[in-house]
Amino acid sequence: MAVAATTLRAVNGLTARWAAASKDGNVFSAAGVWLLLAPVAGGAEGAARVELEESLWLPAGQARDAARELLAAMGAMRGLDTAVRLWTKRTLQLKEQWEASLPADAHGVLTGDPRTDHRALDAWTVKRTGGLIDLMPLTLTEDTQMVLASALTLRTQG
Repeated sequence: MAVAATTLRAVNGLTARWAAASKDGNVFSAAGVWLLLAPVAGGAEGAARVELEESLWLPAGQARDAARELLAAMGAMRGLDTAVRLWTKRTLQLKEQWEASLPADAHGVLTGDPRTDHRALDAWTVKRTGGLIDLMPLTLTEDTQMVLASALTLRTQG
């Protein structure tokens, strides 16, 4: 599956912007974060939507579709496992149409109990990284409303 050139330019644009701001010489790709922000942009309004569109280098509606395409293309690559997930607190109301636009199995619910929620996030992390990472590196509180996560693992033969 070929990914549209505009999608690749958008992902590379975000990576280039971060690389230009990086002073430590790290090697990275913004692909995982881009895959998270693209669907979020579709549900955002006002200044948040504008800011997300600027970061994504694509209009929100186009970015959502491009993220689905990119996720499918990455999923078809041998040795590359990709996953995105959004968890929201039960009391956070999502727009039904927006929630339906998320990739299959991309939405989970936070209980509000930090220990229970962290166990669920850790289990997702282990599963989606094939055990390469065993815990989600963040601190949850009772006030946590949303968690966005992506996992990209590449296995090569040496």
